[in-house]
Amino acid sequence: MALRQPPITQFDNQFVSKRMVDLLSDTYMLLGFKIPMRHELTLLAAQLTKDLYESYGFLRMEEVCICFELGAKEEFGDYVGLNYRTFSKWLKGYKMSDLRYRAVKRAEQEKNVRALPGVSKEYNDECMNRLLIRRFHDYKAHPDSEIPLASILYQELQSRGIIRNTLEEKLNAMAQFERWRPQNQRHFSEDYRQSMIKLKAQEWLLKQYFNSVERLPFESIRIS
Repeated sequence: MALRQPPITQFDNQFVSKRMVDLLSDTYMLLGFKIPMRHELTLLAAQLTKDLYESYGFLRMEEVCICFELGAKEEFGDYVGLNYRTFSKWLKGYKMSDLRYRAVKRAEQEKNVRALPGVSKEYNDECMNRLLIRRFHDYKAHPDSEIPLASILYQELQSRGIIRNTLEEKLNAMAQFERWRPQNQRHFSEDYRQSMIKLKAQEWLLKQYFNSVERLPFESIRIS
């Protein structure tokens, strides 16, 4: 998904620099390091932005976020402290990583596939039905577990008119999670919190529907 975004060089320098300030702040906070003074953070972000344009302009901003997340997990080797040298090491490591190589190759393959005639709507619907049936039975077997892709499944059933929650029911579901906060208490925006509340509410509503039926309307489709 990150590779589908425009490369960094297509964005304004100030935009990238601001994103780097936010990313650096999140990285320091996530790992428990003291966040540098604002002017120090701005200078560091400016230097990294310069490096991105000069040496990594082909990267997407989302890739840089992935790079920092992997670097923090020591995927590119041990590091001592969070500084310019560490971040440069992470960028070099990500650039040469098997992870990015495989992602690029996969994106190229998908591009070639998209050049072929598209599959039919009937085929896509059958694939979605199989996924829904599989997730339904997995949940029935383990009702305390989370449902992968719950939001997508909920919206699919809703678009088909199978799930018909009223606005009041949706608001009541969201109200159950209105106090949700990340467990690690890292810095997060209110928009992010509200998005997570909506996702959790949709999963809760999906579970309510699954609990109310013994089988899905399209159960006649065989699961392979």
